[in-house]
Amino acid sequence: MLFVLPLIIVIGKCFFLPTSGLFLRVFSLTDIPKNMQNRVVYILFVPFGATLVVFFRLVLGIRILGPFRSILIAVAFQITGILHGLFFLAAVISIVVIIRPIAKAIRLPYFARVSVILSTVASIMIIVLLCSELLHIEWLSRLVYFPIVVLCLTGEGFARTLSIEGVWSAAWRGIMTVLIAILITLLSQINGLRNLFLYFPELLIMQIGCIIVMAEFFDLRLLARLNTGAVKNRSSIRATKVSSSLKQEADESTLRSVPYST
Repeated sequence: MLFVLPLIIVIGKCFFLPTSGLFLRVFSLTDIPKNMQNRVVYILFVPFGATLVVFFRLVLGIRILGPFRSILIAVAFQITGILHGLFFLAAVISIVVIIRPIAKAIRLPYFARVSVILSTVASIMIIVLLCSELLHIEWLSRLVYFPIVVLCLTGEGFARTLSIEGVWSAAWRGIMTVLIAILITLLSQINGLRNLFLYFPELLIMQIGCIIVMAEFFDLRLLARLNTGAVKNRSSIRATKVSSSLKQEADESTLRSVPYST
């Protein structure tokens, strides 16, 4: 039904059918005000970006930092520009990578650690804004529109992967996340594709069907071998967890075998 219903609406919009006028009025976004179209396009490209992420993760088997980060970064790139956004994202991630071990070393709990990172990223953005006013550089001021939550999530995810799986896995997943975000950004700038989603918003429902079909029948992981370094790291992590778990069980059994003293 996720494919049949949208297809019926698409066919009903054909100009030679008597339903075309009604379907265009009811199931089209082409008549919305111009000042709202960019915002609507952002909304329409979120499911499209999710479909691409599922394709790369399940069909191709490419590991990334998370299911939402590529989409959120793509939205930010549409505001800041790809090159400037990449520069700013790399700078913020580098700072987060430095701060996170310090926050863990002083034994801050997770919520406090994330809040420290959030406050640090906000401070960086204020510094960038002050520099743009001082130096009169326009593109610096656009970086302030980069969502803080996106920077924090990406930086935290990269730093966590770096500490758990190592440099290669963190670099691979970070690069793949950014490349997918760039692909979504470039596709969103194609006028024909933007107009297609405005003219046929029912394609959003069809994309849900595509995601389910890929998850059920095309979970092939065709390029999973490219994640060899990450797989090795995950295997070593599992082995470490298993050995520590066995050691803990042995210690507990030893303690149970010792009689309690008065």
